[in-house]
Amino acid sequence: MSYRQPVTYKKVYGDYEISTTDIDGSTESQIVLRTEQVRIYGDLIVTGNQSVVSETSLAISDNEILLNEGEGGAGVTLGTANVTVDRGSLANTGLRWNESTDKWQLTNDGTNWYDILSVGMGLENIVEDTSPQLGGDLDINGQSIVSVSAGDIVFEADTTGMIVFENGDLVLKRRATDPTARADYNILYHKTEGSGGTGLYFRTTSTGPDELISKTKAIVYSIIF
Repeated sequence: MSYRQPVTYKKVYGDYEISTTDIDGSTESQIVLRTEQVRIYGDLIVTGNQSVVSETSLAISDNEILLNEGEGGAGVTLGTANVTVDRGSLANTGLRWNESTDKWQLTNDGTNWYDILSVGMGLENIVEDTSPQLGGDLDINGQSIVSVSAGDIVFEADTTGMIVFENGDLVLKRRATDPTARADYNILYHKTEGSGGTGLYFRTTSTGPDELISKTKAIVYSIIF
């Protein structure tokens, strides 16, 4: 038969303060509670410089964690507010809010921070990802794929693969002038129709610009010549 100590109650009217000091009274000591569980029926307010929890797991029932509580200025006056993961001998990782740019940022080395979200909560750029991959089809949502500063847009398939256009037409916009030849490339483009009747021109480093001939024109030329 197990024996259980009776419950001890201590009721205090008004405030109740416990203060500790060393023997000489020069510095504060500490209070240690050695018990299986401490239950507080009310708010716990810690006014020291840090709160350390040394547990294997931490369960929080609240659906919101507030950082930088008590801020009195307009924004985070310290500049940033972040959550950091201690990785031991490896560089820390973290997530932070940067007040100077109004952006969320990530770090994988504890030093360099990269923007992940804009104020509108959408991805701003992915230039830091040198090998991005899609997990599904790319929907350009009525927008265009463009290049700047005379840059090329390159579609490169595997050596055994093909570039396929399905359920749509390949449309070439008419241009006013012939393009400059480029070594090792055959350039196909559209210009005002000429004697070939197609308006579809090609150019290589040694040939052209010249127009491809339509079937009708080819038949006519074969009869004439």
